[in-house]
Amino acid sequence: MNKLTRVIPLTASVTFLSQLALANQIEETVVVADRVGTAIESLAVSVNVMDRELINALGSATLPQLLRSQVGISTTQNGGIGAVSGIRVRGQDAFRTRVLIDGIDVSDPSSPQIAPRMEHILAGSLERIEILRGTQGLLWGADAGGVVALTSRRGNERPNINISAERGGYGFEAESVAVSTGSMSFGEVSAVLNQVEVDGFNALRGDTLLADNDGYDNDSYQLSYTTPEWDGWSATLSAREVDAEADYDSCGRFDENFSFISSNDCSDGYKNETQGMIVSHRGEGHSTELNASKSESDRAYYTDDIFQFALEGVNEQASLIHNRTLTESMDVTVGIDLSEQSYDDGFGTARSRDNDGMFINVRQTGETATLSAAIRSDDNEDFGRHTSWRLTTLTKMGFEGLAFKAAFGTGFRAPSPYEVGSNQSPFALPEARDNALREEQSQGWEVGLRGKQNSIAWELTYFDQEVSDAIIYSYNPALFAGGYIQVPGTSEFTGIEASAAFTISKGLTLEGFATDLSAKDATGNSLPYRPEVTAQISTRFSADKTQWLLLARYTGDRVDGFGTSLGEYTVLDASFRYTITDNLSVSVRAENLTDKGYSDIVGYRSAGRTLYLALHVSL
Repeated sequence: MNKLTRVIPLTASVTFLSQLALANQIEETVVVADRVGTAIESLAVSVNVMDRELINALGSATLPQLLRSQVGISTTQNGGIGAVSGIRVRGQDAFRTRVLIDGIDVSDPSSPQIAPRMEHILAGSLERIEILRGTQGLLWGADAGGVVALTSRRGNERPNINISAERGGYGFEAESVAVSTGSMSFGEVSAVLNQVEVDGFNALRGDTLLADNDGYDNDSYQLSYTTPEWDGWSATLSAREVDAEADYDSCGRFDENFSFISSNDCSDGYKNETQGMIVSHRGEGHSTELNASKSESDRAYYTDDIFQFALEGVNEQASLIHNRTLTESMDVTVGIDLSEQSYDDGFGTARSRDNDGMFINVRQTGETATLSAAIRSDDNEDFGRHTSWRLTTLTKMGFEGLAFKAAFGTGFRAPSPYEVGSNQSPFALPEARDNALREEQSQGWEVGLRGKQNSIAWELTYFDQEVSDAIIYSYNPALFAGGYIQVPGTSEFTGIEASAAFTISKGLTLEGFATDLSAKDATGNSLPYRPEVTAQISTRFSADKTQWLLLARYTGDRVDGFGTSLGEYTVLDASFRYTITDNLSVSVRAENLTDKGYSDIVGYRSAGRTLYLALHVSL
């Protein structure tokens, strides 16, 4: 059965459903596409938006759990809350997705391929999520195959305190406190404290001897101060810290005789600290923003409660962005990005690398069409200068509310300092040690239609993304050695995304999406853990005192890295919230309501039916 034949029924099935809140997003302004804030109806690229109301309705504890509810995104998780999670935007690996919190890149240079640790980002700390799908994120970096831009919780115009406490299955406990002074003469101060603790369950199916629960702890806080605006100028200072520890199975250590001992009593300590400063100025027809930040990540590993090793990664960044209106229909954005990535592996190896980037984006807006063209130049300390570019168009069709969109972009990803350093180890695979890594090259394009007629909003997109000379990790158990190797040829990711929204009546919507994906490596084999089909149907109701959500999420067939097939599954989630007084509300939610048994990763269990009860106080 060809791709089009598989997708047509899926597209038809969501015609009267929606991507959540799509109908209400038409007038929203987003920054993830061009870094300056643009109305979503004028964007040719594919963007998801999740606001605080939706985050509350879903009720998920961590970012990966939230993202799995969005079109074009698939997730894997080797256990319960806090377990290592993989996020794939249109089939791309997580390390090709740029993750930003308040504009700060929180990727970890000490982790393999600098993959961000999304499983440690708590949902209670987030106000808004913007997701750019596809290889058109070059304004954030030439290696951005997708962008997830997170906004921390902030206050509103008046002083307020929001307190939540939640309890649930598997020993789940969560507390959240958000405090804001509101807009005062001295500015605004906001603080958010989040804590999650869960006993968990025994995630590894083969762990029959120890049979321990894999628990998780996370203590997070964030602080911010925004100055009053003066003559168009303002500044924001922010600090954030995550301190987490996750238990997991399948690790090992060497004893005093250098014999390797396998164990399922393993733990991973993770700490991330960020500091940022943004100075901005807005005037008539122009705006300027200066951003400086630092993100430091520390990881420590234990086996049988015995310390094994620790790693440290640091991201330091600075950027200057200026946007100016040239004519009534044309504006230009120019920017400079400076960054330094460094890591210490704890065994005497420390590496660092600078990357300097410059970009320009020109946008022309007419009565029937919006065109944009962007070019970026990056100077990588180890791999030299590279140029990337992007073109987009959005054209209104002859029918009211109908528009055609198209985008094309290129990029490159230099081997990370960790990949290069790991291959230089005397314990690396000979193939990896003897062959120097080179850059990955990428390009991607998409075309689609979007429409809004009366109470229905919909979108249909075809995409094609290619990565040449992909870098993968290879391990040889016979040699007890691994390393990063280059795969000659081109990996290809193609697919169709369909989403729609139908407003039935005031406060009541039906929502859904479907994605059909083909993800192949350079040899034509299916890449692991990429489901061919993902789909979601949900209904949501909101009234003065009552809010509820019912959601069914479908994940199709996929394979692991060794050809083992994982079967399709459907999970049903639900939530209900009742406002008792203006200051007090309660909520109940259920994940995997039908207690479906399934695996995201071969050999690992997923959580069964889990119920949660929460109390919310607003002052």
